Amino acid sequence: MDTHRPLSPFEIAYFGGAAKLTSVPKSQVPLFIGTTVRGAVDIDILRLVLVELAAGHALLRAVLVEEPCGAPRFELRENYEPTLEVTGGGDDAYRRLINSEPDWGAGFFKAQVLRDGGRTQIVLIVHHGMSDGRSMFALVDEMWQRYSAHLAGSPLPVFDADSVLIDGADAQLLHTVTDAEVDAFLAQLKALALDPEAAAAAPRQVVRDGDGSGDPLGRFAVRRIELTAEETSALIAVAHAQGFSVSSLITGAALAAVRPQLGVDAGPVPMLAGHAVDVRPYLVPPVPTTTVLCCVAGVATPVVASADSDPIELAKMVEAGMRAALELKFPALYMAATQRDLDAVTAAMFSAQPTLGISNVGVVPAHSLPADLEFIRDDMFAMAKGMLPKMTVFTVGDRLTIQVEYDTAGNSEEQAVQVSQAMRAQVRRLCENAEIRA
Repeated sequence: MDTHRPLSPFEIAYFGGAAKLTSVPKSQVPLFIGTTVRGAVDIDILRLVLVELAAGHALLRAVLVEEPCGAPRFELRENYEPTLEVTGGGDDAYRRLINSEPDWGAGFFKAQVLRDGGRTQIVLIVHHGMSDGRSMFALVDEMWQRYSAHLAGSPLPVFDADSVLIDGADAQLLHTVTDAEVDAFLAQLKALALDPEAAAAAPRQVVRDGDGSGDPLGRFAVRRIELTAEETSALIAVAHAQGFSVSSLITGAALAAVRPQLGVDAGPVPMLAGHAVDVRPYLVPPVPTTTVLCCVAGVATPVVASADSDPIELAKMVEAGMRAALELKFPALYMAATQRDLDAVTAAMFSAQPTLGISNVGVVPAHSLPADLEFIRDDMFAMAKGMLPKMTVFTVGDRLTIQVEYDTAGNSEEQAVQVSQAMRAQVRRLCENAEIRA
């Protein structure tokens, strides 16, 4: 099984086995991630680094084999050379790229370089069914370590910790989550779904005002809110002083930012944040983030928000919901439960749409760039047609970035601008009042 294995049910959903993974469209979603620098990148060295990355991470060189009478499976190829395309273009070219539908026929890992004057953007592209954001950020960091080492004349050896195919995250959870736990989890959710009060508190949705086609550059819009090191430090100080995570603070601010887009009056209404949560902590033996694998499950945290709700108060509700979910092993049980045949009531609950999606990758180290390159930013994007608005959050070194992401066919560019401006204002107020909040 080191060189081939069947796809797990969780992975099959990403490869076209289902239109959605619970409430979130996931089938055939590409994950784009990379770094923009000021300066010229040696393409020959980069090409060599990509080959080394594929050699050191099993899934990056895997192919999907589908036979009429058998389950789809991954098989390893040796000596895989990822495709690398070099073109001109800046931000518009990047937006066209993230709106493209990669041809996976040549492999599930490739890269593109965009050149714009003195700026170079390297974008790694991988099928989301093979990797999540945490794995890919680790891969980008390894890319720069290897690139710098080659440039210095001291190439790094190919790592062997991720050289064989390991099982999908949901298959591994079978060793740590029992059938009895999943049964109890589903019974609890079904009881909640049948509760009249819970049914009446269905979360409000952002008004869908898109024109059905999207922007000329593509359906997907990305707006970035880049914090300075000082602003990042201020947000961390506020969150720590309040006794909750930075992720909860950002989520509280995000829900306050989208509250005006619900199409309801100023009074209190239920909202729901849908979080991407890593299940690696539940896997035995542990799977490090440097192992390329998709390990993302979901957790939903409900709040009640008025037009003038304080983001700190919303963050407290988010934090309470997240702590309760983690104590219940919700991410692991949720991933395990989604692989079962569910009754209509429970299936409907699983497919309930959140008000806003939140994907917080957390803190990743600043990259080890060679002296002739200046770091500008990292980008990450993964979205499917029909997804509701979401925000992707990550901190590289000492600077936090928030990306507001929209499918403009369903939610307009104008709405994306309004939410981005509102989110920027929420963050600015939190930073300006950091001493008071602390």
